Amino acid sequence: MMKKSFLFLLTLCMTLPFLLSGCGESDAGRLERATRVVRERPDSAYALLRDIDYARLGSDSLRARYIVTRARANVGIGRSLITDTLLGKAAKYYLSVGDTVNWIIASQLESGHDYFKGDADSAVKRLEDVVGKTDNPELKWDCYVHLLEMYLMIQRYPEAYGCADWLQRHTDVPEETLKFGVAKGASLYYSGGRAQAALTVCDSLIASGVVAKCPPEVAKEFYCEYADILDGAGQSQKAIAVLDSVYSGNDSIDIVEEVNVDVSKAEFYANSGDMASARALLDSINHEATKSVFEVYACIGILKAAIQYRETGRLPSEMMRRVVKTLHRSYWLSQYDRQTAMENVIELNDDNYELKLQRQRLWLLVMGIAFLVAAGCAAVYVIMRRRRQRVVEAEERAETLALMLKEAQRVEDSGSVSSDSDRLKALLLRQLGIFKMFAAAPSQQNRDALRKISSVGREGMALESIVDWPQFYAMIDSLYDGFHQRLVQRYPGLFNDKEQQIIVLLKAGFSTKETGVLTEQTSATIYTRKSVIRKKLGNPENGDIVALLNSELYPSSGHLDS
Repeated sequence: MMKKSFLFLLTLCMTLPFLLSGCGESDAGRLERATRVVRERPDSAYALLRDIDYARLGSDSLRARYIVTRARANVGIGRSLITDTLLGKAAKYYLSVGDTVNWIIASQLESGHDYFKGDADSAVKRLEDVVGKTDNPELKWDCYVHLLEMYLMIQRYPEAYGCADWLQRHTDVPEETLKFGVAKGASLYYSGGRAQAALTVCDSLIASGVVAKCPPEVAKEFYCEYADILDGAGQSQKAIAVLDSVYSGNDSIDIVEEVNVDVSKAEFYANSGDMASARALLDSINHEATKSVFEVYACIGILKAAIQYRETGRLPSEMMRRVVKTLHRSYWLSQYDRQTAMENVIELNDDNYELKLQRQRLWLLVMGIAFLVAAGCAAVYVIMRRRRQRVVEAEERAETLALMLKEAQRVEDSGSVSSDSDRLKALLLRQLGIFKMFAAAPSQQNRDALRKISSVGREGMALESIVDWPQFYAMIDSLYDGFHQRLVQRYPGLFNDKEQQIIVLLKAGFSTKETGVLTEQTSATIYTRKSVIRKKLGNPENGDIVALLNSELYPSSGHLDS
């Protein structure tokens, strides 16, 4: 009882880890959940994806979904796409299966990967190819939006103007009309140093009433950008008034937005010449607390330095050093992030290479097993075929021998022999009378027994020989005027033993099957050996061997008896 309990516990301990591992969520299940939440909760999707082993995903569709979902999660949480080196593989897969939507998503993400690794030309070219290959209106719209953003990021403003114009012509939604109108005119002109032209575009948008039709948040964003353009056009006081009107309500804003508004107003005050108001706004901001938002921190430092230089003619060296140190720190942090990303890329490439090697080894193993199985099946087939062929041949020999024995019995019963051939067959079969047992029941045991019996009194004769060939040759010579002796003398060393046996049996009138039985060969082998004999004699393929030998061995008498 104790032994059985111990074995049970041991088995349970060994199988428990496998049972527990099987109860957990599969990689496919985690990937499905990550795909569902990646848009609203990219951080949750990213956490789910970290627990998925890419190498264990069992199909190309799951791997492609993992690649795209991982890239979308990286974008959602603000991570660089530089580590997403497998996006090209996902795009090729979706293109091959005709999944246009996911192909476009993968291509857009791959374009972002190209941009982050510094290949802006490839990033743009990829998006342009996607736009050219997309016919669905909704998908084409989305592609143009991404292409416009890419053009603006890499400062290709003429191309950005074309995209914005196409998008504006294909929408009647007020906020979209406003957004692409600003991109079409204001962003293009203002970024190119033509602030007055950009201001004219913004004034026309306000006059058209499209700004009033937009939601408050969209209108607020527009007026903040409009204020920047006013300041760039030399109308700083009007820019301050626009910001004051936008944020004059009682609506509370978060601290980040409040700091950005104060920095912008301080810049406008400085440009309008009101240094006191600009300094007061900048002093109200906790400069050191903005280090995490480097653009705001650097902008405050630059504005303070510019104001002090204008008032005193000296640059604030201590503050400049702090800004430079922060810039240096941010630079090294970005370098560290880039290095970490590149190490992740190398590690991922190594994993992919190892996975490829594992697949190759598995493929070779499968091919080796398949080859061994095929070779084993072929060997079994050959063995079985040969065995069946031997059984068929044995049955044929048994049948032939039975017919020979019946014919000999008939000759003996009648007491008359019509020819030398019949006489020879009768003599031979009386010599082989013991083989009647084999003809009646051709079993392997009888066959072995017959071999032993046929060798009794003839020491040195091979067990397979069922005919006493020296005695048989003597009978042939007696009946056919020394045929065998003449053959050996006429063609010394030309024919081997089997060929001599076939020749004398043909002379005696034995059929091919009977010759096969007496020489222990198959009918096919007899036909082959007969062809060899003809070649040695220079006889045509269908020529009569016996007739040719009669003419050669009995030239004077013209003896042609066959």
